[in-house]
Amino acid sequence: MKKTILILILMFLLFLSPFLMSQENKLKVTAVTADIHINPEGDSPVIETVEKGTILTLLSKGKIRETWYYVSFYSKENFVTMSGFIYASLVKEMFAAPKDTKEVEQEAEEETEEVVYEDPKKIQVIIEQANIRADPDFKSEIIHQVQIGITLLAAGKKMEWYRVDLPPDEDGIIISGYIHQSFVKEIPDKTG
Repeated sequence: MKKTILILILMFLLFLSPFLMSQENKLKVTAVTADIHINPEGDSPVIETVEKGTILTLLSKGKIRETWYYVSFYSKENFVTMSGFIYASLVKEMFAAPKDTKEVEQEAEEETEEVVYEDPKKIQVIIEQANIRADPDFKSEIIHQVQIGITLLAAGKKMEWYRVDLPPDEDGIIISGYIHQSFVKEIPDKTG
């Protein structure tokens, strides 16, 4: 009887061990689904798609290329622990130090405000093909696609998304859209 109780206690502790360990190097997926890539590039192959609430272990000290985290996770498909790269905007750090209410409100307001540039910034596409979306969200409608090397003018930025004006269509209408910052690089202004 004592042996059975001891085994049950050990099994319970083993089950709880992930929750009892330090959470400072853990990330939680906040998007409905999130792709984990082989390389920190939007067009690199997807290793696995994880669901909202999935806990990932952070393997890097910070972000890679400013928008990616290097993480490990347990693959439900392959039954092994794997590693890859995930967009930073699709996850949040777990158990960070609590913030005061005003600070949280200010951050939320800053995240949703669009910064409008006085002078448009030149940005260049750095991946084979990048999507320009109607809204600053990976789930938003794709309104145009641009190829590597194309230079665009960014009129502003909202969170991690540049707002760009596309060339006029055959009717002369200019459409604005958003491109994610991980797909482009800023071209420095040489007139400074």
